[in-house]
Amino acid sequence: MMHNKPFKINHYQIIPAEFSIQENGLEKQSLQPKFIEVLFYLAENHGRVVPRDELINHIWGQDSYVGEKSLTNAIWHLRKKLTSADGEEEIIKTIRKAGYQLMPEPQWQNSPSNISKVSNPKQLESSINYTVDSAIKNSAYQGQGKVNNQPTANTTELSANKSKAININSTHVLVTLILSLLVLLYIQQLPSDNDIKITAITKHPGSELFPSPSPDGRFLVYSQVSANQPTNLFMKDTHQVELPPKQLTFDSAIERHSVWSNDGQYLYFSRKDKANNSCYYIQLKVASQQETQLATCPMQGVYYYLDISPDDQTLAVYNKGGLAKRTGIYFIDLSSKNFAMTRFSCDRDCTYKDRDMSFSPDGKYLAVARRINRLSENIYLINLATKKTEQLTYDEEDIVGMSWFGDSKKLVFAAQRADNRFGFVINIESRVTQALNLPGFSYPSIAKQSQQLYYQERKENSSLVSLQLNDAIASSPFPVLKSNFTYESPDYNPINDLIVFSSNESGFDELWSAKPDGSGRKQLTNLKQTLRYPKWSHDGQNVAFLAPLSEDIGDGIYIYSLKNERVTLLKSPFIQHNRPNWSMDDKQIISAIYGDKHTDLYSINIADSSTKRLTFDGARYGVMITADTLLYTKLQQGLWQKNINELQSGDRVIEGDLFNTLYTWTYEQGHVYYQKTFEDHYQLISYDLKNKVQTPLVRLPLNSITKNDSLTYIATEDRLLYTSSSFPQANINMVASKQLF
Repeated sequence: MMHNKPFKINHYQIIPAEFSIQENGLEKQSLQPKFIEVLFYLAENHGRVVPRDELINHIWGQDSYVGEKSLTNAIWHLRKKLTSADGEEEIIKTIRKAGYQLMPEPQWQNSPSNISKVSNPKQLESSINYTVDSAIKNSAYQGQGKVNNQPTANTTELSANKSKAININSTHVLVTLILSLLVLLYIQQLPSDNDIKITAITKHPGSELFPSPSPDGRFLVYSQVSANQPTNLFMKDTHQVELPPKQLTFDSAIERHSVWSNDGQYLYFSRKDKANNSCYYIQLKVASQQETQLATCPMQGVYYYLDISPDDQTLAVYNKGGLAKRTGIYFIDLSSKNFAMTRFSCDRDCTYKDRDMSFSPDGKYLAVARRINRLSENIYLINLATKKTEQLTYDEEDIVGMSWFGDSKKLVFAAQRADNRFGFVINIESRVTQALNLPGFSYPSIAKQSQQLYYQERKENSSLVSLQLNDAIASSPFPVLKSNFTYESPDYNPINDLIVFSSNESGFDELWSAKPDGSGRKQLTNLKQTLRYPKWSHDGQNVAFLAPLSEDIGDGIYIYSLKNERVTLLKSPFIQHNRPNWSMDDKQIISAIYGDKHTDLYSINIADSSTKRLTFDGARYGVMITADTLLYTKLQQGLWQKNINELQSGDRVIEGDLFNTLYTWTYEQGHVYYQKTFEDHYQLISYDLKNKVQTPLVRLPLNSITKNDSLTYIATEDRLLYTSSSFPQANINMVASKQLF
């Protein structure tokens, strides 16, 4: 684990606890944590050449397949930050065919050199000690006339007076000292000019999401999500925050992301109506409330990103055309009568998917959030004239919003790491990234004229919850593990009587185990990256899980051995996997494989990496219930079953009107336990496959179960264990951009 001890290299101060570098007299610069870890390890091993493999093993984990590109990228960024002055030696030197060596000797320090309210605490402490010592010394007894070892009367009186003086003087010094300390503490609590003033715009029960300020910053449009209520758009007057917001849409459809035109006349947003199986991008004239349908949007999906060009001529949207294989970014020509739409993103033979986007105010660039897989997404800068593309961020897991400042030189973005959200500002020219100390920061949006920064403050947490079945008296779910951290994807094994799950307690989503009652919690991995969807082998000896491969490559399946506590990478010929499961003999891993031509379930032999395609109808997740029988789900609702030795598609064993989940289900002894979504609530249900009998188990509020997470059954206690999340409270805040720099 990386220490937090700060150190200096030449004229640079490195503070590992803050993942920052500060050049003398300049502001701190934030770096990716992995970059700082590489630098710290080189500093710890100053005086020797550190081999590349050793760096990779230490920083990314001994058994983690990282690849050459990630380390090369880290060294490149460190060299850009640690620029040596003319005449100085190279700071990080490449030793050909050997590794890297830090050339200047690091100067280690005892504590981080943060700016303090007290200019010199040591001088203050010395001054206090000197005052007390001097007072005692000056009040000491100076003359001691003695006759036959007995004090005279005068001497006694003098001694008494001086003792009194000593007490008075000491009391005075003590009172002065206490008052000085109180004043010092008070001064330390006073707000600094550098403190960011945050203005709360919304604080209603529920979630206010996806802020969209008018160009002048006067009005703020947002999506209001409340339990058992339609998701509509509301507009808030930021100059009169005490007034209730004005509702803009009145329907049972879902409206989320929105963007204002630069002239402040129009609002653009998506409207997905599940009841009518329709989705459209809408233009709303704010003054008259007149609506115009611009284009269709895909029914599949949750986030419908969009942005508008500075000249109000082009609306960029997240969409999928009729001939496209995948979703991506499309441009809608707002100047044409029929709102012609063309695809901007790559579609054929692509290894990524474009999602979010933001036009630069000067109209030259489009910043794009590009997802490689569910565990890797970064921001790329595309020159609209030349189509030249440059990568701006590295090693991010999930980009949750971005917006440009007015000078087109700085981009603010939010990233979600291990279920926590962080804000950053990146300078496009220097590539310097500055961290924003704004908790829960996500989906930033800058008012184009006033340059006020609005953002969504949201914190995610989840707990493991148990539901007892077949009690004489109906029971309610109760928490097994609950704290400020996340606990996700539980899976139980009866042989070792353990549940395995992922948690961000260490700062990364690592693998953990515990007893079914939550006791005996133990961290199993320390890979310092995002781990997802653990599954026990049937014999209880191994756990398969999903984690990233090296940067920009994909996600791989890893196997943790309970016996030797080591992690190995499954040698799969594929680079895009889904949630792993096991064959009945524990010799193969079952996983959906994503490709350009199809997505289906495959088996991958652990010993020799041989593969077999099991389904031919777009399956996404499967569980083997016998050596040859597979239960699985696909995008088409329902639960399906097939013999894996046959080529035809499977048979639907639970109809779609009864079964509408992809992942929140489990099989045990002829029964399927699953979560079903209704319009105003969730239900946990048991289904007897042989007798085709459905039994409702419990009715729960919306969002009380983490959708798309796992569900596991503990047969010995006849109870279910699943991931629960309370309805999230998300508010919208505002800060003045000038406070950030």
